[in-house]
Amino acid sequence: MSNTQQQRFIILKKTKYSEADLIIHALSAEGAKKSFIARSALRSKKRFGGGILEPTHFVTLTYKESKIEGGLNTLNEAALIDDFKLIRSDYDRLEIALFFLNCVYRVSLEGDDNSHFLFNLLGHALRSLGLTQNTQRFKMHFCLKFLFQQGVIAIDDWMAPFLKINISESDKIDEVGDTQKHVIEYLDSIESQILHYLKTADASGAEF
Repeated sequence: MSNTQQQRFIILKKTKYSEADLIIHALSAEGAKKSFIARSALRSKKRFGGGILEPTHFVTLTYKESKIEGGLNTLNEAALIDDFKLIRSDYDRLEIALFFLNCVYRVSLEGDDNSHFLFNLLGHALRSLGLTQNTQRFKMHFCLKFLFQQGVIAIDDWMAPFLKINISESDKIDEVGDTQKHVIEYLDSIESQILHYLKTADASGAEF
């Protein structure tokens, strides 16, 4: 029986390995983190051309599952679904997107097929980040949703609009009172709370 699989993923991280190979870490639609080796990826324009294996990209990956639990899956092909090109329209948006990826990379688990919410949060965040008019408010929105999903935040009244409104409709938060003052006042402390959480609850074991 073939152990070749095909699934949709958001690419979280890539690392050069040897002269032409890449190690790819990606999040499945079920919320599981999977790791792949893409052999000769830096040479193969047919299978992996056009920068398709860049972090933030939403892709379909065809791969051969590792026979060793926790081992690297062998990546055969990749097809681009969405590159969220608007994220790269300016440095601030790209920096925020990479922050989102790092958050998800650090808490996602190999073999966890019950974290759809994590995939949905990241996917909607990447799609909407390129369109939002207020990137700092959007970052606050993601941070609060992320901490709430992880169950590590004490809820205050001012957070209600951020937690109730879907991140895909983030700009609606600006219609609910003076939320910008909360962004100015609390964003740094909320971001620090995330960084502390990632250091103490790092599921991947990677260095920060």
